[in-house]
Parts: sequence; C-alpha cells; structure tokens
Amino acid sequence: MIRILLADDDILTLNRLANLIDWNANGYEIIGQALGGNDCLKLLETLCPDILILDVDMPDKSGVEVTQEIQRRRLPVKILILSNYDTFSFVRDTLHNGAYDYLLKHQLCPDILLRKLAEMTELLQREDAADSHLSFFTTVAKQKYLHGLLLHGITNLQEHEHMLTQADFACGNYCLSVMQVTNFILITHFSDTMNREKMIDSIQTLAANIFSSLGNGLITHLEYGQFAVLFHFPGQNSAQEIQNDAHQAMRLLDTNIRKLLGLTVIFQNSGIFADIADIPRVFKRTRQLLEQRRIVPADSENAGTGLSMREENELMNALSALDNEKTGTILQGIFSRAGGMPSQQLVHRLLQLGLRFQDTQKTEPVRDIHGMFPDIEVSRLSPRETQTLLTEYFRKIVEQAPGYGSRRHSPHIQKALQYIHENYGQDITLRDLADYLHVSPTHLSRLFRKEMDTSFIDYLVSYRIERARQLICQTDLDLKTIGEKVGFHGYNYFLRAYKEKTGRTPSQDMPGRN
Repeated sequence: MIRILLADDDILTLNRLANLIDWNANGYEIIGQALGGNDCLKLLETLCPDILILDVDMPDKSGVEVTQEIQRRRLPVKILILSNYDTFSFVRDTLHNGAYDYLLKHQLCPDILLRKLAEMTELLQREDAADSHLSFFTTVAKQKYLHGLLLHGITNLQEHEHMLTQADFACGNYCLSVMQVTNFILITHFSDTMNREKMIDSIQTLAANIFSSLGNGLITHLEYGQFAVLFHFPGQNSAQEIQNDAHQAMRLLDTNIRKLLGLTVIFQNSGIFADIADIPRVFKRTRQLLEQRRIVPADSENAGTGLSMREENELMNALSALDNEKTGTILQGIFSRAGGMPSQQLVHRLLQLGLRFQDTQKTEPVRDIHGMFPDIEVSRLSPRETQTLLTEYFRKIVEQAPGYGSRRHSPHIQKALQYIHENYGQDITLRDLADYLHVSPTHLSRLFRKEMDTSFIDYLVSYRIERARQLICQTDLDLKTIGEKVGFHGYNYFLRAYKEKTGRTPSQDMPGRN
C-alpha cells in the first residue's frame, strides 16, 4: 500500500477527499489527516507517508512554507498540491520547492486524482528500484573492500580514505566474526539443488537483510564456505555491550541459516579493536581460534590444510591402478595426518582429484550421496562420518570405472602413470618413458591410447595443467614461475594450453577473481 497523508485546514475538504475514491481498493491507504501546516509537519515526522496531498492556502503555515520545510529537512515524500486559485504563480513556489504537481479543487474528480496518484506511484517505484540498485552495488563494493582488507591490509590509501566515510569503516570500535559453514564442500558437491555460488549468495543475502534490520554488520565470503562479518560501533559502547551485541547478531544469523537454509555453521568473535588497520592481524587470530574449535587440532597449525604432492601422486596412482585397498589405505593416512575434522580445503582437493579421475575414465561424476547413505544429513556429519563418506565415495568411483573387476590397467600403464605423476615438471617425451619401461614408443603409444582413451602427450599436458591450477589457487607464485614448475618452458604455450583445457585463463583462477 502507498501511504497517504492529507493536509488541509478545511475539515469539509478533508472529508470530501477521504470519500472521493476507494483508496484501499486502488492500492492506497490514508494514514493521517492534518488540520494545518504545523500539524502536517509533525505528522510527516511521525507517520513517514509516501505521498502528501497538501492545501496551498492555510492560515498557520502555508503550503509554500510547508514545502520549504520539507525540502530543508530532506523528507522523502512526494507532494501533490491542491489550490482554489486557477493561477500558476500562486503554486509556482511549491513546485520550486519540490512538489510534484498541483490540482484545482473545483476540478477535482476521482479520475483526475487517480491518474495523478498513479503517476506519482510509478515515480516512487522507479526511485525505489534505483535506490535498491545503488545500495546493492555500494554493498558489493564494501564487501570486496573488506575482503581485500582482511587478507592484504590497506593497499590503496586514497581508496581507504574514501571507505572511511562509509558507516561500516568509520572511526569507532570494531568486532570481527569469522563463520564457517560446516561441510560446505561436501554439501555443495553432492547437492542437486544448491551449488556453491547459490549457497554463498543465499547466505550473504540473508545476512545483509538481518544486519540491515539491526543497523550493523557487513559480511563477505572468503573461501570454502568461510565468511567474515565486521561490526562497527561508533558510540561510546562498553566492551561488554559490544561483545554482547556482536554475539547476539551472529546467533540470530546462525538461527536463521539453520531454519531457512538447513545448514549448520560455527562462528568465532574477535576481541574489540579500534584501528581498522589492525584487521588482518585480528582476522588471522580469530580464524585460528575458529579452526582450533572444529576444523583442525589445536596443536597443529598446518594440519588438514591440504595435500602434499607425494600424497596426491600416491592417491592418483592407486586410483589409476583401480586398487581400492591401496586407495583406502592412503586416505586413512591422509585423514590421520589431518586429525579432527578434515578442513574444507582438504575435502575440496580430494573431491577435485576424484572428479579428475572420473574424467580420465570417461564416467559420470558420482553425485548421488543418498544412494550410498540413504539417511545422511551432510550438514551435520561428525569428523568420523565425513571420513567414512569420503572413503566410500572413492570406493564407488573406482568400482564404476570401466576396467574395474574385469580389466585393470596393465603393469606398463600403471608404471607410466606413476612416472608422469612424479616427473611431470621435467622434460618427458614418449621415447624417454618407453626407454624407462623397456618397450618401444610405438607399443607404449598404442597401449596408452587403448587403456587411457587419450594420447600420452594429451594426458601429460592435462596433468600439468591440473598441477598448475593447484599452484595458482594455493600459492602466491607468478604465472611464469608456475608454468615452468609444472613443465611448460614456453609461457605463451602454457597460457594457450591452460585456456584449452580449462576454458579459463590462469588469471581468472587466481584467488579473489571469482
């Protein structure tokens, strides 16, 4: 409903207006009637109408004076003037002060009034859409700036000084919260309806709505379902009040995420800090405290953060050999090293390797988690259940490979794959590999094509690109160095091959570009 305030010193005119049309049936609601200019200004402050229908000629404060005051106070209301005089000069000043238009009282009828109200309603809707559009992009800009500030600190002083004019970054006290969606990677990998981008957007939209109603809180997504929320307290709040307000806001977000999205989250709040430049240090410490609670063991700073190259090679070799027993043993070793709940980075990398193996086998990716565990609720898996799920996942992708149970890779191809996985960074030719295996290049090429359904060189390039992609996502090395480390000695060739295999440029896969 569009909210309408009527203002006229003549009670008969107010009654006539109130009964001229069926306001509610046409999408309008009369929320108040003012008998004079002073009364009108008071009701404008308390009722906040969308449209004011204002008489221009009132004894205590004229319509011109009312519009002047509305303009001075910057009150967001559209004004329609009513006048007894068919003289433009009489209402000109009200239009100059921001009134939308005027109507003559003796010509007023339902059709004319409704047409003018429809014009003003359309204007309100366009302005609301424009404000919403601007607000969205302002929020996105602040989220991106907060993301960079958390990871890299202040890198552009001019940009930082501009952001200090925004409420979220202005002077005052701050509290930072780091929040993790439990089993984010598993949920999005095995869900038919919730991909990662959709889940991130849903959480950020829900958080933005909650924090907007609270008047405090800016959220940004970091990686693997981890979010940071910055709370800003410009007043002289006590430390206890700040901690309580931040905790209650996060508890409200937690409750709504569980209720509306069916997800489980954990969060950790920082101490209070007054200098926004300290936020990288505060963030690092707060994230460590969060990870010690659930993600990794408290006594191991790097446990569970990823896979070593040796572990990846061993796992890929076991998968390529279609050896379920060895695959399971390697996974147990990885889980044992990780301790506690495997981190989102570790789960993400394991699932990537599983997808790559399924791609080489030309099989459909395994997504039906409920086929393996009918009653499972992924968002509430315990550490042991998560390990069991991943082990079962790898068992299934091996068993659905074309050669499983009837034809495993021949010893020559098993050794060839192991050699590639261990030496991909060096110059490797088909002849080098054939000499290593004591077979002819022609025979090896034929075996490779038959068992791997691709050529030796294509498999080598694909494997190198996979390793390059990992280095891009997990290190700060420049692209030229990464290309050389994975065996590409021509930078342009590396860029072309990366684009051909992934459909993206290397720079598009760099952290912070998504």
